[in-house]
Amino acid sequence: MAEISNERIVKVEEREKSNSHRLDRLENLTEAIHRQNENIVRLVEKLEATNTTIKAHEKRLSEIEKLPRARQSAVFSAVMTAIASAVIGALATFIFSSI
Repeated sequence: MAEISNERIVKVEEREKSNSHRLDRLENLTEAIHRQNENIVRLVEKLEATNTTIKAHEKRLSEIEKLPRARQSAVFSAVMTAIASAVIGALATFIFSSI
């Protein structure tokens, strides 16, 4: 009977040792997963900040791209005004010279 008890105690101790090793590995794995999740949170925060910066740059870039169009439009308006003025001036000169 003592032999069976000793044998059971040895088996229980071996199982306890095995379970302890498994728990230690799981604790290490849990810590690694926790650190990884913290890094992911920091990465997401940085991505959000970068996204905000990119949106601001896109807005500024759109405004900069509009400047040449505005200048081109102003130059076109000035040229059209000059042509219209020349035509009206020529017509006025022709009308007044024929009177």
